[in-house]
Amino acid sequence: MNKIIGYLLLSFTISMFACNDEHKLSPSEGDVYGYFVPQGEHDYDDKIVDWKNRYNIFALYKWSPRDLYWSPTKWNEAKEDTDENGYSWITGYYGEQADEKYVGQQLDLIEELFLSFYPDSTLQRCLPLKMLLCKELEQIDGYGERRKLNIYSSFDLLAFNWGSERILSLSSGEKAEMKLDINLTFLLRLKSNDKIPASTEFYSYSNYDTDMTYGNYYERGFVMYDNNDKTNTDWRHYLEAILFTSYDDLTREVEASDESFHGILNDRKDKYGLIRKKYTAIINHFKEYGIDLQKIGDAAIN
Repeated sequence: MNKIIGYLLLSFTISMFACNDEHKLSPSEGDVYGYFVPQGEHDYDDKIVDWKNRYNIFALYKWSPRDLYWSPTKWNEAKEDTDENGYSWITGYYGEQADEKYVGQQLDLIEELFLSFYPDSTLQRCLPLKMLLCKELEQIDGYGERRKLNIYSSFDLLAFNWGSERILSLSSGEKAEMKLDINLTFLLRLKSNDKIPASTEFYSYSNYDTDMTYGNYYERGFVMYDNNDKTNTDWRHYLEAILFTSYDDLTREVEASDESFHGILNDRKDKYGLIRKKYTAIINHFKEYGIDLQKIGDAAIN
């Protein structure tokens, strides 16, 4: 204790000497990097300011490459790499700022398919610092194949696609895929950063130590055949099933050979009732945080 007190006194004394007139602090020269809203004078800027006040998130349609590509471990921009044998490949992410003419429609869609399903308190606690609005958002794999993304999640951001003329022609099917991608990405993010941990009850109903087979995965309480890291993929597959499927489709009778999520809560597939128990556990778990998963799955898409 005496060492701690002595250290604090010494630190205080040094700081007092350091704060004389010869060592006054002065502003750093150069640009100060930060985030500000509103970014313009559009009608939709009022909504962006409202989101900042309600959720403490900066929804940005003007942003720099470092906003999208920086992470604590690496720079995620798509670029060409070459190995020691001269073999080249391109991998990473690519994005462009939203077209300001379509940001209003993009914000409305994000609100409809995502924000409207969560209480303000959850969004304020769980959203990252930045929401980047993009007109192009792609992932490029090691073969150079480009895949359009609805959403991209990184250290301190969620980036959203379709801030372009393309948003005017999105089909109801494409919007349904967006709803799944956005909400699944957000909920898995909350699990990975312990904002909403997984339910212990959910995991108590299945045995994760032995491999499933095509013939027994339903009766063991799994909704998809997947032996890869079952403790993580099982949680993900249940979220996918609920977020993408209405309750009517989850409970209706289908052929046992049907491998879709349809009928997983019906006795035809759920022979021993384990799927129903795990479904109830995950639904009740998220309701403790004010989130109704099935409401998302049931939501009609215009």
